[in-house]
Amino acid sequence: MFRVGLTGGIGCGKSTVASLFSKLGINVIDTDVIAHQIMQPDGPAYEAIVDTFGDEILTTENTINRKKLAKIIFHSAEKKTLLEDLLHPLIWLVTEQQAAASCSPYCIIAVPLLFEGQHQSRFNTTLLIDCPEQEQIKRVKKRDNRSTGDIKAIIKNQMPATEKIKLADHVIINSGDVNTLENEVKHLHNKFLNLAAKRPL
Repeated sequence: MFRVGLTGGIGCGKSTVASLFSKLGINVIDTDVIAHQIMQPDGPAYEAIVDTFGDEILTTENTINRKKLAKIIFHSAEKKTLLEDLLHPLIWLVTEQQAAASCSPYCIIAVPLLFEGQHQSRFNTTLLIDCPEQEQIKRVKKRDNRSTGDIKAIIKNQMPATEKIKLADHVIINSGDVNTLENEVKHLHNKFLNLAAKRPL
């Protein structure tokens, strides 16, 4: 299966682009969704995470409070590594299973921190969605009701866009209207179809 790694900073429009590829009949695998699933009470990562971080990360319904957990790891590199060591092997196992079962000519795999985690080797090609920082802040404020300070801290914690652009095989600057974005996605869709067709079996 020809794998396209899709990534982008917070508020850049990664989910919108993934949805546009999905409308073109392409299977989209979202590692964030997989992470959420395996952290559910019946998921394979639940007990290990609770054992590691304690009951204080649980809601009154005994589900993992992802915001509280995110706050803990945001302020501790050691705890961030602990969580990644628990989650990442399981996330990639499920991702590979879903990619292998995909029936579309290629599949899109959305990975928020693709370049930060140095996951490029897992993909045949990579696609970065980027936009100006002010646009990121505006979109995230509207979507998540976060403060400007919180959003800027998240952006600062991610690899600078200039570095990601150097590493990406394909880049969409998502600062125009929806029609422009749709046209760029269709152009890349045709390109990925050709690349997938030429890939040796």
